[in-house]
Amino acid sequence: MEIDEVELTKALIKIDTRNPPGDTSQAVEFLENLFSSFKTRKYVSEGKESLLVEISKGEKTLMLSSHLDTVPCGEELLNPVAVNGKLYGRGSADAKGCVASICSAALSLPDSGIGLKLAFTADEEVGGKNGLRKVFEAEKCDAVVIGEPTGCDSINVIQGCVLAVDLEFEGKDGHTAARDSREGAIFRASEFIIHASEFFRNLKGNYESYRSLFEGLGIPFTIKTWEAAFNPSMIEGGVKRNVVAPKCRLSADIRFAPWIGIEDILRFLKGDGVRLTVCGFLSAYGMLCDQVPLEKDLKLLKTISEAIMDEKIKPKALFTLGVGDSRHVRRFGIPAFYFGPGGGDLHGEDEFVYISELRTATRIYRRIAENFRRF
Repeated sequence: MEIDEVELTKALIKIDTRNPPGDTSQAVEFLENLFSSFKTRKYVSEGKESLLVEISKGEKTLMLSSHLDTVPCGEELLNPVAVNGKLYGRGSADAKGCVASICSAALSLPDSGIGLKLAFTADEEVGGKNGLRKVFEAEKCDAVVIGEPTGCDSINVIQGCVLAVDLEFEGKDGHTAARDSREGAIFRASEFIIHASEFFRNLKGNYESYRSLFEGLGIPFTIKTWEAAFNPSMIEGGVKRNVVAPKCRLSADIRFAPWIGIEDILRFLKGDGVRLTVCGFLSAYGMLCDQVPLEKDLKLLKTISEAIMDEKIKPKALFTLGVGDSRHVRRFGIPAFYFGPGGGDLHGEDEFVYISELRTATRIYRRIAENFRRF
């Protein structure tokens, strides 16, 4: 059965799955109809719907998965537009293009003698606990490839640590005309933001053990963007427009590589006059970072990289500061990596996926499934 991945991506973009509220029921119904000749199971958690499609059974089972929910946007971004080899629209890259390529690959796959399940999930954009986490608890597999817009030359094998903090600053209050605003809490918080942004942007660690592992496999290890990042996402304080603020609270999202010690980061945050509260911490997931045996990761990495090389593309292993659904799989000791068609301006008004990548990703997903018999 031939399904055009471009037209399917367009159809999925038109279905509103913006999160919040994250209603994926129409998308699940659409995919149920598409896979009506296969066994399907619906999973609902806190009103969020996900779909499991059983393509085939075998001694070992591969799961191809991607998420249906998207980040918020205006209504206009639910109307897909194809221009100059790019398909624009909310979810085109993250991750409805991935869903479409997975569907097209599975529906055109000959009987390969392996077990293959497809999981199209809810809730990824807000943590995934009502999506892949719920599905995988019931649908264990031997390996998972998660559709995310890595680009067809990249396999995302490691995701960074996430540290959520509140920072409280104090200053001297007083009338604007009588008190220097530089003595106030908001000014001090602003100085800290500038200093912290530079500190984290330039923070480096020793990742030689990671680089040498992949180099030995003949796969370059690539760091996307930075090794650490500081986002001062929310700030509040002050009592009145003409009063210098006595207190200010800053909420920050901090990401960093697993080869950077959290002790160094906490030491920096505990500066003079700063009260630190740690609100949450998520450890890094991926190769050499969690409980998945290295030999299992290497098998999956080989399966994906060989499928990429069949397209005459040299694969690379990627580290990113993003966080996704792999942790819901890897906590069971099961290997899971990210791979999918690339695009640009993710979560932005000009989000797009390359049409050529959609087609290439379809062929690679199909080869991953075909090669899995050697897993």
